[in-house]
This record gives sequence, C-alpha cells and structure tokens, in this order.
Amino acid sequence: MKAPSEDEPEATYEHLLTLWTSGTRDYQSMLSDYLMANSIIVMVIGLIVSRESHTLPLTVLIVLLCIFGILLCLQMAIVLGRLSGQNALWEWRLRGIEQDPDWHKVKLMTSLRQLHEIQHPIEDQRNEPTVFVPNWAFRQHRQWWAHRAISFPWFFGSVYALLLVYSVTKLLSA
Repeated sequence: MKAPSEDEPEATYEHLLTLWTSGTRDYQSMLSDYLMANSIIVMVIGLIVSRESHTLPLTVLIVLLCIFGILLCLQMAIVLGRLSGQNALWEWRLRGIEQDPDWHKVKLMTSLRQLHEIQHPIEDQRNEPTVFVPNWAFRQHRQWWAHRAISFPWFFGSVYALLLVYSVTKLLSA
C-alpha cells in the first residue's frame, strides 16, 4: 500500500479522519476502564472502612489500596492526556487540510472547532433547521474542569488522599 503524499489531500484526510475517530473511541474506552477500576477500588475501601472493627491488617490494606489508587490516578491523567493531545493533533492536521483553497468537500473539523472553541453556530442550507447553535455543553467543553483527563483523576485522587490520611491516622493512633 502506497503512503499518501501531499498531492493526495483526500487520501491523507481520510487516513487522518480514521486516526481521529479511532483515537476518540480509544479515549472513551480508556476513560471507561479507568472509571471502572477506580470505582471498584473506592468501593472495596468503602466496604473495609464501613466495618465496625478495624484490624491492623485491614488498615494496612486500605493504605496500600489508596497508594495504588493514587498511582492509578496519575496513570489515568497521563494516558488520557496523551490520547487527548494525540486526538487534538489529528484534528489540527484535518483542519489544515480543510483550509486549503482547493478543498471543496465538507469541512467537518472546521465545523467542530466552530462549535467547541469559537461557539459559533453552523449554517447548512440543506438541513432543517438551517442553523445549528451550540448548546451549554459545547460552551463548557473547553473549560479546565470539564476535561475528563483532569477532573476524574483529581476527584478520585482526592478521595484516595482523604482515605489515606484517615488510615494513616488510624495506624498512628493504634
């Protein structure tokens, strides 16, 4: 299979679009996996903490699970941040192709950027209604706290840190 050249923008666009959609799917899949793993760990810690009697081995287990959870949160932030950055690169390359004066096909990434970053309505006379207006979620999407690669690791990391402090306090008072 021959690699697409600069003379073949349609083929390059198609390959980049495939990479972008695959990256988006991979991001969502990884996010789901990390949320499941963190939820299970928090649930196990919660079940142990809810026991009436805290034995030394269970408290040590909580400390170990909290440390593992914090490491998992760091990994989650790195992996999701990398996938997000990679997807942004593909999107940037796609918009570059769409900006070419010879590009006369649909400008998917340019339209997506109009919605997400500029929050500018998209017009298409072939559709009904002819104007698509970005809603509240589009306006909030680029806020730092709306980035799942940032907010979920911070959330779970905070839970683990609080439980770690609780467990270490229990260990020191024993």
